[in-house]
Amino acid sequence: MVFPLSNGTDSTIHMRVEFVGASHTRLLFSSIFVGRSSSLHHLSSSDDACNDAAAAILNDIADSDKPAIQRSQAPDAVSPKAHSHLVNFHKNMEIQDFSDDIDVKVKKYQRGESADLEGLKDKKLKGQLANREELYKKSANAAAKAEKWLMQTESGLLEPEGIEKTWRFSQQSIAQEVDVASRKNQFDIILPDLGPYTIDYTSSGRYMLTAGRKGHLAIMDMHTLKPVKDFQVRETVRDAVFLHNELFFAAAQKKYTYIYNRAGTELHCLKEHGAVLKLQFLKNHFLLSSINKSSHLRYQDITTGQIVGNYRTALGRSDVLQLNPYNSVITSGHSGGTVCMWKPTTSTPLIKILCHHGPVTAISFHPNGHLMATSGMDKKIKIWDLRTYKTLQTLPGNAKTLSFSQKGLLAASTGSFTQILQTSDSSNYNRYMIHTMAKGYQINRIQFRPYEDVLGIGHSMGFSSILVPGSGEPNFDSWVANPFETVKERREKEVRVLLDKLPPESVMLDPTKVGNMREVKRKEKKTKAEVEEEKAAAVAAAKNVAVKKKTKGRSKPSKVARKKQEGIENAKRGFVEENEGRDNKKKQKRITEVNELPIALQPFVSKKGK
Repeated sequence: MVFPLSNGTDSTIHMRVEFVGASHTRLLFSSIFVGRSSSLHHLSSSDDACNDAAAAILNDIADSDKPAIQRSQAPDAVSPKAHSHLVNFHKNMEIQDFSDDIDVKVKKYQRGESADLEGLKDKKLKGQLANREELYKKSANAAAKAEKWLMQTESGLLEPEGIEKTWRFSQQSIAQEVDVASRKNQFDIILPDLGPYTIDYTSSGRYMLTAGRKGHLAIMDMHTLKPVKDFQVRETVRDAVFLHNELFFAAAQKKYTYIYNRAGTELHCLKEHGAVLKLQFLKNHFLLSSINKSSHLRYQDITTGQIVGNYRTALGRSDVLQLNPYNSVITSGHSGGTVCMWKPTTSTPLIKILCHHGPVTAISFHPNGHLMATSGMDKKIKIWDLRTYKTLQTLPGNAKTLSFSQKGLLAASTGSFTQILQTSDSSNYNRYMIHTMAKGYQINRIQFRPYEDVLGIGHSMGFSSILVPGSGEPNFDSWVANPFETVKERREKEVRVLLDKLPPESVMLDPTKVGNMREVKRKEKKTKAEVEEEKAAAVAAAKNVAVKKKTKGRSKPSKVARKKQEGIENAKRGFVEENEGRDNKKKQKRITEVNELPIALQPFVSKKGK
């Protein structure tokens, strides 16, 4: 920036201010010629703060009684008064940058736009809603400040240089650049006689559950990479999921579903579920959901053992079942290309969408709950917006399994090939990374590990783990999921989540409606003048009806007049019946109120209203 100072003669000051970030400000003086009688005559800049700071410094220089000199020096040689102005300007710039950063973060935590309270006449309700809005603002500001000061870790990402492509980076090249702690998350465990494997992680990402089709169950600590417990059930295992923590998990075996503890001890046998193909667990409601070979969808409360829901989908056999983490709605995919969304208390699906022209093979949900990815045998992968139930993007290719990461990356696998897609500002997913397993490895299940840049892969020869930079959330909330929690913290959290357990009725498509009042839609009663106008219009329309002329004496004037009179009476009859129906409802209401009184008091009721 150049600030010219002219006194109308040949005295001029040129000053250049350079800004390098919010905390690195340099003031450079160059070619300064100050006359004894010079004055600040012209100043040009687009920033008011810069204007004020520069004007203060220039005024301080112009007011000095030193002779005209030519100098080029650093900010240390500036007079104390000018230096104080520069320090104040520096502080103001930092405060402005901090406030702008906080405002951006506050918008992320706000619960929508604030309610318009000007139209409310009830002062008590208006005050209560105003207090609630104030609490929402305080909560958003507190969350934004916590993110600013406590969440210092930033997520990683592959950044190519020049004509490089991120999907050309191999796992070997990535492993050479990361630290030792991240490098240990890249491994392959080969168990060719027990696969194919399915995998599941706890909500904190600390433990991994693996289940082989031929009966091998194992829990692994991902921090130490040591098995906590592994055992053989000697029976077919189709699926396995963790329950509310790593101490318990459910396994869908050949005939029934079993619940085991961390030590491998069988705790329960859930015979009501039958031969289950897929399992899902609703952690906020403590509900275990399953779909079996006969296409029955069941919900069971694991705290009481009660069957909350047992519904027949009537859409054929399905092994595609996925939970939406945003609203806890279970979604099933069927052979006709239909995707259905279910809640525990309704026997019919909430939403039924025809997503593909062929069987649905995989479903996955974005963590924010607004995006859904589906794959079908029609060799298409579709991204859906669940707010409008419209397709945002259609990608070519088939996927046997899909998985969204915490930061929005989408992994799709088929055969031995895995590709990771990344979204851009235009909401379109493009290729980000690819990974190919060894020849003959058939991928059965993929899932991103929470709070780590890791993708777990269960395949026919065992299970593997690869590095995907930028997939995991770098900052964890210890109140929600703590990968380093102690035994005491785990016990306290278990009690807390049990006390906060939600009822099955709270599962709905829009969870923000929980706690709000249902709007009562009242029909506006027509005034007497409006009713008379409608009645007159109906009578006029009946009079103007043209009567069809008929032969053989059927169009006599008397018959035509009689038909018109019948039309007028029919038009009036509608209004009369409406009034009589309203009067009958009022009379019936009064009779009901009278009958509700004790027999001894009924003779004393006033009969004027009857």
